[in-house]
Amino acid sequence: MDTRVVYLEPGKIALETATLPELGANQVLVQTHQASVCGSERYFYRGLGVRPQDEARGEPRTQRGADRREGGKTAHTYPLGPLGHEGGGTVVEVGLGVDEYVGGGSVRPGDRVGSLVYPTYTDYWIADVAHVQPIPDGVSFEVGCLYEPLGCAAWAALHMGVKLGDTVAVNGVGFAGNIMLQGAVRAGASRVIAVDVDTTKLEVAARLGAHDVVDASQVDAVAAVDELTQGEGVDVAVEAVGGRGEGIEQALGMVGHNGILALYGDNYEPVREFCFHRFHEDGLEVRNLNAVHYTPLRSIEHMREAFRVVQRGVFDLDIIFENSTAHKLSEIADVFAGEMAVAAQSSLKTVIIP
Repeated sequence: MDTRVVYLEPGKIALETATLPELGANQVLVQTHQASVCGSERYFYRGLGVRPQDEARGEPRTQRGADRREGGKTAHTYPLGPLGHEGGGTVVEVGLGVDEYVGGGSVRPGDRVGSLVYPTYTDYWIADVAHVQPIPDGVSFEVGCLYEPLGCAAWAALHMGVKLGDTVAVNGVGFAGNIMLQGAVRAGASRVIAVDVDTTKLEVAARLGAHDVVDASQVDAVAAVDELTQGEGVDVAVEAVGGRGEGIEQALGMVGHNGILALYGDNYEPVREFCFHRFHEDGLEVRNLNAVHYTPLRSIEHMREAFRVVQRGVFDLDIIFENSTAHKLSEIADVFAGEMAVAAQSSLKTVIIP
């Protein structure tokens, strides 16, 4: 069977045709229903990457879905691909050795599943059964196809440390940031401050319950939060920007004494003029909110924990889709050349349909 696949280089997207291999005993064949663009791919398209000395030491399959370090290559060697790690679809065929999903539940043709690894910018893909998870009952197919990004964001919302009465600043209120913002509101935060450079995202954040919004393109965001908190800073400062480290610098500037620095975004470049003094003197706690970058088994446990919350309707996801764009897979090169090429975009999630 032939299928379309996508490869990425800085400033270039290639849509190619590839022949799928024979289905292995522990694998499933999935027909793609929906995929979506991760912020990391936007940065990679713009040429922002990790220095060789900063590459992660974890298992390559937890980073890229395949071992890209053979022959001296690093996990971020271009071209990247086949691409797309956010998506879901329908199980078409099941390997002879496949019985259950990791975590439980029988695997059958016709199951709706979410993907945890590459590739989903495609018509069909073959994956080890350990790399897909069943979409829970009561969750729409479209929401379930956001299994990886929504699971990550919901798990972060559960574990960012917000307590009743806390003050919270969320730096970056895109897709994940606005999920975490909702988590902070539902956890009983007394004040939630949304920080971004895009007015549309800030408007969404206000609709979702943010008490204050700060346009970082117009004012000094740290100074604005300092004024709003009468110089105390916030109890929890969330970093959901990623990229070059601006969000980390902002979040550190906003967190108060004995506060929590909750890190979600993937930052690829060294943070300039970074001082650890406040970590010592202010007794700061740092939380890593990245659900899928532990062990493969823990990643699945984290996702199932997160999707129990999604299944129970805690998050307003309609507003996310209202402020997202959808495109055909055949248009993906133009999508990246347009929406993805700029530093900021208003779409909360860019959806790709085969």
